Amino acid sequence: RWGRGLGLVEGLLGRDSVANVPNGAIGVLFYLLQGVLGAVPGRRAAAVLLGTAVASVVASLWLAGVLAFGLRDFCLVCITTYLLNGLLLVLNWRRWRRLRHLKTA
Repeated sequence: RWGRGLGLVEGLLGRDSVANVPNGAIGVLFYLLQGVLGAVPGRRAAAVLLGTAVASVVASLWLAGVLAFGLRDFCLVCITTYLLNGLLLVLNWRRWRRLRHLKTA
């Protein structure tokens, strides 16, 4: 249940909902977006990167809570992913702050 739609979509929209995609698919799209937009200059790209990084950290906090308190388990790959998402948030925050002050970005 927790491996699809962050464990939330099934309860809201049903198991067969088109939005109930595997968490791994969401992650692949997120990391592809980070990689592609990371090479794009400008404030818009930085804003999208920052927004998606914030969303990934929120999702990571949710899934970490599920892992620790719901499943009472430890997953090194999961925790590494959560830490990577936190690092991306820090890097994207720095980029956004730097570009925010430039007049021609």
